[in-house]
This record gives sequence, structure tokens and C-alpha cells, in this order.
Amino acid sequence: MVFLKFLGLVIPLLFGVLFFIKAFKNKYGGRLILTELGVIPIKLSNFLIGISISTFVFTLVFLTYYWFDFLDVKGVSWHFMIINAFFNLIGIAIFEELISRSFFINGLKNYIKSEYLIIFITGIFFSLAHILNKGVTIISSISTFIGGVMYAYAFLKSKNIWLPIGLHFAWNFVQGCVFGFFVSGYHFSSILNIEILENNFLTGGAYGPEGSLIGIIARFIVIFILWKLLVKNKALTR
Repeated sequence: MVFLKFLGLVIPLLFGVLFFIKAFKNKYGGRLILTELGVIPIKLSNFLIGISISTFVFTLVFLTYYWFDFLDVKGVSWHFMIINAFFNLIGIAIFEELISRSFFINGLKNYIKSEYLIIFITGIFFSLAHILNKGVTIISSISTFIGGVMYAYAFLKSKNIWLPIGLHFAWNFVQGCVFGFFVSGYHFSSILNIEILENNFLTGGAYGPEGSLIGIIARFIVIFILWKLLVKNKALTR
């Protein structure tokens, strides 16, 4: 399992290195490199749309848990650590999207032409990178794979890293710091203090909603929304 996690972390970096080797060999300028990586143009609109999508979908997840009595709200509070988590989760989203999507996908493009295969491969390695997280199960690994597919699809179709960064950041922050769920096995200070009343395949147990059937459905809802937006709204693409 440790070796699989190692592969999940290292392989995307290695393909990133291959991308940079090709870029320097072909004498890409700095601006072209950043454009290929999807860093520029900096699209605040894409970032905010990503935040909006994840916020909407995870609000649906919370309401589903509440409706079926899977959780009990114990109280509402505010703590300075929420601000700290806010900036930490932005940093994590930027780092993971650059490595797992931008670097990895651009490296894979040197060898694979099929976008669908690229999305599948990056999803597999994103799941492997989380394989040792607390509470991991087969369902959580499948869900994390679909999460990788979700972010890779957003990156490839928008040709810009800011949409998946917005999706990723809000998915984690709203899940963990607003509603108080575990985030891939990690706990953060949150506005809502909740108690999960049912720990099973529907709720995700110690992994959080991402490790549940509900979480998998939520991932597909995000992919559907992205598909509708990216097909109809060309402003989201580079």
C-alpha cells in the first residue's frame, strides 16, 4: 500500500519533469509554458465558478445527510483556525492541481492522444495518492478516482487550471470547514459541529462523505454540471 501511494505521488511529478524537458528542448518561452500548464490567463471567473459548483453540490450532500437523519447538528461556532484552514486548503488545491492535473496531463500528452485515457490514468493515480488516508475503503478509492476524473475533465475542457482549483478548494473547504465533515480522513475546525449518526457505505465513515455512495453521486453531479457549462459556455475555455 505504501508503494502504491508512492506511485500516486511520484508518477505525476515524473511526467511533469518530462513536460519541462520537452519545453526546454523546444525552447518554449516562459509565457508559453505557463499557458500550456493552464496557469495563464488567470481566470478569476473560472475559479469562482468552480467554487460555486462545489459549494452548491456539497450543500446538497449536507441536506441529504440531514434529511435522512445521518447526522445531528450539535451547534454553530467560529474559530480562528478556520481562517488558517481556509488558506491551507487554497494552497493544497493549487499544489495538487498543478501536480496531479497540470504537470501530469501535459506530460502524458507527449505519449497519449486520447483525452479519455488521460483522464482515466490521472484518476487512478489521484486515487492511489489517497490510499493510506484514514478510513480508506474500496468505495472511497472509487470515489477519489471519480474525483480525479472530475478535476481532470475540468482542466482539459477549460484548458485552464483555475476551474479545477476552484472546484477542489471549495469541495474541501465547504465539506470540512463549513459543514464539519471529515475530508478524505482529515478533520478541520468548522462552523457547524456535527455528529454522524450512521457510519456505513452511505455516509463514508472516518473517510467522510467522499468515501460514501452519496459522495460518488455528488461527484457525478459535478461532472454533469461541468459538462453542461463547458459545452454551452465557451467563455470558460481558454
